[in-house]
Amino acid sequence: MANQPIKIDPIRKRYYRPLEVAESYSNWLFYLVAALSISALVVERAIYPRLYDLVQGAFVVGVLALFFIGLGIRLYWTPRAEDKRRQDLLSNSFVVPLTHEQTSGYYNNDQTNPFRRLCASLLENSFFSKNVSLRMAHGERIRMTVYTLIWIVALLNRATDLALAAAMAQVVFSEQIISKWIRLECLRMRFERIYDGLYRLVQTTTNFDKEEFRVCVLEAFGEYETGKGYGGITLSAKVFEQLNPTLSDEWPKIKHALNL
Repeated sequence: MANQPIKIDPIRKRYYRPLEVAESYSNWLFYLVAALSISALVVERAIYPRLYDLVQGAFVVGVLALFFIGLGIRLYWTPRAEDKRRQDLLSNSFVVPLTHEQTSGYYNNDQTNPFRRLCASLLENSFFSKNVSLRMAHGERIRMTVYTLIWIVALLNRATDLALAAAMAQVVFSEQIISKWIRLECLRMRFERIYDGLYRLVQTTTNFDKEEFRVCVLEAFGEYETGKGYGGITLSAKVFEQLNPTLSDEWPKIKHALNL
């Protein structure tokens, strides 16, 4: 461990940290708006007119805030962070400084061939990503199951008002619960497929200067980047830190097996 280079990652601090903060605010705001939407059905306007108006006004403000934060995440914070990470990956692989904000010790391979170095970096990225997304999926599966069961029980209960059941359905089938779980599962499977494909590619390739190898690496690069784009999910830094010691011990064994 003492011989490992010091890892410097300015991109996470400058670009991913603001994205994580925005997503955290978005998540809390989502639950607040969900609670307000249900409260608006419970509070009687005739009995509590001021409270009703307060709940309705807070609901409108919350929806607007959630809308604009969501736009910022999708159109600004996420593309900005992913662009910087992509520039750093290509800069590291081809030794061409596309950005002055470059990492050090982030990609753990000593390849000199640019395409083989890119392949090794993608293999490492997909290895970590598939494990982190799998751990995240465990939590999302539990959360999705709990919310769905609560909604089903409420729906089957004849005493439940249909308007309340509809509001709960809107929460369950929103982007934050079932949709997020489905997108995460698809992203996880994509990472796994990319990792398996790159592993077989390195294992079966004898000439790393052939055009076929370069094209396959570029295809994997495109698939990895577009996967993150359509998934629209930022991998958890907390989960990464939890798994990092174990995965960092396993990665050198993979490199050794593939002569990377």
